[in-house]
Amino acid sequence: MKRTLLLLAVFCLLLAGCGREENGYDEADGRPDTEQEALLAGELSPGRTLSIKAVQAMHFADPEEGYVGGSTYYRFVGSRIYMLRVEFGEKDNAPRLCVQVYDTEDNGTEQYVFTPQAQGHEGCRIFSADLTADQEISLKMKDAGEENNFFLIKTDLQGNVLEVEEPFPEGLYPWNLDTWEDVKSFALSDGRSVLSRFDNGEQRTTLTWVDEEEGGESPLGAVQDDFINSLMMDEEGILYYLGGNSLVRWDVEKNSREELFELYENGVEPGAEASGLIKNTQGEILLCRLRQGKGTIYVLTDQELPDRERIRLSSLWGAAGIDYFRRQAATFTQNGGEIPISLELESRQAYEEDYRNRIMAELVAGKGPDILFVTQEDMILLQEKGLICDLSDMIPQETRDVLIPGVLELGTVNGQLVGLVPEVHFETVGTSFQVWGEDGWNLEELVGVLAAKEDWECPFHQVGIRSDEYTLLYRFLYLGESPILDLEQKTCQFDSEEFIHLLELCKKYGDTRPFNKNGEDQLTAGERLRLMQEGETAAEFIHLYGGLDAYSLARERLGECGHIVGFPVENGGGNYVDSYSYGYLVVNARTEYREEIGKFFSLLLDYDNQFKTGGACVRMDVIRDCVYYNEWQEQYVMLCSSDTENREIREISLKPDGSTYLEEYLAFVESCEPMPYIPQQIRQIVSEEAMLFFDGRKEASETADIIQRRVQLYLEEIK
Repeated sequence: MKRTLLLLAVFCLLLAGCGREENGYDEADGRPDTEQEALLAGELSPGRTLSIKAVQAMHFADPEEGYVGGSTYYRFVGSRIYMLRVEFGEKDNAPRLCVQVYDTEDNGTEQYVFTPQAQGHEGCRIFSADLTADQEISLKMKDAGEENNFFLIKTDLQGNVLEVEEPFPEGLYPWNLDTWEDVKSFALSDGRSVLSRFDNGEQRTTLTWVDEEEGGESPLGAVQDDFINSLMMDEEGILYYLGGNSLVRWDVEKNSREELFELYENGVEPGAEASGLIKNTQGEILLCRLRQGKGTIYVLTDQELPDRERIRLSSLWGAAGIDYFRRQAATFTQNGGEIPISLELESRQAYEEDYRNRIMAELVAGKGPDILFVTQEDMILLQEKGLICDLSDMIPQETRDVLIPGVLELGTVNGQLVGLVPEVHFETVGTSFQVWGEDGWNLEELVGVLAAKEDWECPFHQVGIRSDEYTLLYRFLYLGESPILDLEQKTCQFDSEEFIHLLELCKKYGDTRPFNKNGEDQLTAGERLRLMQEGETAAEFIHLYGGLDAYSLARERLGECGHIVGFPVENGGGNYVDSYSYGYLVVNARTEYREEIGKFFSLLLDYDNQFKTGGACVRMDVIRDCVYYNEWQEQYVMLCSSDTENREIREISLKPDGSTYLEEYLAFVESCEPMPYIPQQIRQIVSEEAMLFFDGRKEASETADIIQRRVQLYLEEIK
């Protein structure tokens, strides 16, 4: 259930950002035409035949004295890497374009600097820069003082103007594309151009050839469930592309794809501004990764290389929610680690269970990965079997002292700290003061609130989606602590009047309409605020993914009339902290790399690195320090980096007086308890039997009796 909710949230975020393109597509549904459908590539086969032969470093020169760098663009054509950097001059120096070219064959660098000029356009500035397939500079220019008045200048590398076109040729022009669009252009080594369009709704990338002279396109092919961010064609016409995490060989003619290289398995750093693929004279593929003018070039080979010493990190929980720790794993040796960490996972959902069983068998045999990312169920199982080790000596006391209360307890099983949680989220409940004015409530008090009103417009909802019977049962039974289930004593009281009443409450107030994936039934922020103001919502389930940012937004949506009251519980505040991705990092009891793994865990919990979690940090000091007053904006913003010289910030919701919710958020975090643990088997039993009651096939009391017998039998079996 937890994983389903996480994936649903991710899916909704993807839908929120989807757009539509014209240029030969059906505007009604965004699908490619029939010819493009016929070119859809076949299933991806896992070859992984390439490995890293060598790693080379390269960098472009910083701006000269008197200039500062602005927007930077990268292009990969043939054996060369082009950097196009817009530079702004200090004092009276005019803005200019700096073009630096790095040749991967001779490792030489050339530089060209010029200020573009066009007659009748004095005072214009560079909006964006690009490099066309025939290696001309393409500049999208903006006239001074004119809104959206763009024109095009084409120059050679020395800045000699070749063509000026007014207005800027929007539409089929493949260069200077807006970065927010899911469209990329690629210049191939043979001088041809390719456009790549990614459709969020269809989760598909479609490629077309571009005829720049005629201004049209012709189909090339399409790939399902992959985003292409780098593209190369060899002399035989075979395409190679870098997708989400893999380098893929694509034979368009044979309609076949083969995965050649996986980034994270090989410790390739993921945080790149730009990526490119180049083939050298030896026929080897160069994978280029660029960030802030510095690059790393990985020389890939299909030759058999000697086995290298490495720390194996295996995810048995798929790819959801692992970005933070896999970024740190990929850069481990650059940050103090002596042995590289390679990530292993099964990206195909249909084979995840087989992969898990194989890794479990390795552990039982005394082998297996050194670090594993597992579910809470598997963490408990592995601890009981003695297959994972205590992590206490891997987390220094000074780090423990600054962690959010409950973080270490989340990874504690039978009194032993065996799981590390490097990111967290929070769950709670909000209501209006009109409905309930106290700081907390229990289930009996919530039932009294519901009974006092017969015509609730929307008694329960979650992110604007009305809650169904199963969601309500899950929230109140598993998140609200009650005497119904006592795992410590291995007893339960599902046949009690309290649970029967809970079943009836969920059936009465649960929304029975089918889920609308288009979001048409989802309440807007304004509607949710109105319901809160008018006391028409008893409880709004709040999931805080994003720290202070998410908390501030939730408080804004509750308004002055609402407050956070927590889940109904007998004791405690009813606010919970849990692993961000519901997964836990554990360590093989037989690993030979305890010291190195300790360094890795220190990196995950490091003050500076915790700023990079996107608000999911586990350190109280990072939370306290994450608010920054931006003098230019004259308001408080959220600090997403501890680097004071290169601040990364984003706006947050503020109180009407312009102050932040920081103090309230700190108090909220302090009040949060670890998420109660309910075994998957019990959740499944309750779900199976409750369904029969919700469907009208059984009475509540009969359902409660059956659940009681089945759960008690399970508890006795695990004693």
